[in-house]
Amino acid sequence: MTDQAAAADLLDVAVDHAVAALRQYTAGDWTGPMAELDGTVNETVHHAAEAMFRYAVKLVLQPKDPALPFLLSTEPDTDPRGMVDLVVAGGAVLASLVRTVSPDVRGWHIYGTSDPVGFAAMGIVETLVHTHDVALTFGGPFTLPAAPSAFAVERLFPDAPDGDPADVLLWCAGRAPLGELARRTQWRWDGTVRR
Repeated sequence: MTDQAAAADLLDVAVDHAVAALRQYTAGDWTGPMAELDGTVNETVHHAAEAMFRYAVKLVLQPKDPALPFLLSTEPDTDPRGMVDLVVAGGAVLASLVRTVSPDVRGWHIYGTSDPVGFAAMGIVETLVHTHDVALTFGGPFTLPAAPSAFAVERLFPDAPDGDPADVLLWCAGRAPLGELARRTQWRWDGTVRR
């Protein structure tokens, strides 16, 4: 099992990797549609950042239901660089809390009440998978880093098949086929605590 410090380190790696990729696309049009998702690039990147902030708040408030007292908003004229900064901040806040809260902390999530390690894994999925979506939209490459991908798959997708961790994570998240396995049309992770 991955401990909290190691999980936070892997989240840092994932966010750094994603941010480096996203910065390559900041000259592009982030108000246009995504290649394979509803919404715009701005909305997709905002979603990834907001998810990490929300997971951090869950570690602080330990909610037992879906209600949280905020939505993350940005100024209407926030440019792509500002959106990338939001990802940096969301990752830093979540990683900091994962490192410092008690391992007994629990927070509600629709895919299973989770612990600090679980929320770190969720942050990795949100960050890496949506950066993959953005890269696909702009026609550029993005290779998911192996160690964070392997951790996220192990923690959130216990029934995942074997294979290259990046490819398995993309398959688990319904983004690509995996060998003879067709691309998934429905998917969800299991955030419940496992020790």
